[in-house]
Amino acid sequence: MGALAVHLKATYLQTRVYIWCVIILILLGNLAQFIVSLNIDNSQNTRLSDGNMLILILPLIAILLPIGYYKRIVDLGASREQYYRALQFVFAFWSAAIALFNSLWFVLEVNVIRKYTNTVTLIEAFHWDDFGVAGSFLYQTAFYMMAMALLSMLVSGYYHPVGWLLWALLIAAIPVGTAIPSLRVHVVNFFEALLFNGSLAAGVGFNLILCLVFVAGGWLFTRGRTH
Repeated sequence: MGALAVHLKATYLQTRVYIWCVIILILLGNLAQFIVSLNIDNSQNTRLSDGNMLILILPLIAILLPIGYYKRIVDLGASREQYYRALQFVFAFWSAAIALFNSLWFVLEVNVIRKYTNTVTLIEAFHWDDFGVAGSFLYQTAFYMMAMALLSMLVSGYYHPVGWLLWALLIAAIPVGTAIPSLRVHVVNFFEALLFNGSLAAGVGFNLILCLVFVAGGWLFTRGRTH
């Protein structure tokens, strides 16, 4: 029995990154479906645009880099501060790149693809198109940076009890908050302020404030990492 327990632990440690990636993607998919359904009439049989699926690149980057890139760059002699600054730059670059792609894809979607199939883009679902191309780009970039900072913080804290506590709270908050009617109101209000905000400045500002909080939290975990 002891040998089996050792094998079980060893195989879990070997594959835990991929296990958690699958769980995170499932949760993000369900969460995205819930958010989008707030402003979409399901009776119209509208589906999410395939072009928006590139957004999945962002959580993968935010999850994998803090695990693999950290050890590699620190072993080469870089400091934790240098690593963390570089990581934030990479996150900002990919957030802006995907935001730009989505902004251009929205034009293609409306003028060409919409003639052949009934789709909706995230830009429409969250009403980011109300702010124009530039405003939509800014809103997306801020939100993507915030989301990547959150995931990076959670992954960076995998070695610390506080990090595991944050994981547990987040995983529990999503199903509980959407299942209990009294809590669902607050969940909806939060996502409306985060994603459906009628003010570009308020929406971008809220996302950037959360982004800074998560970046600071990620740095607290990173500066204490030894592996």
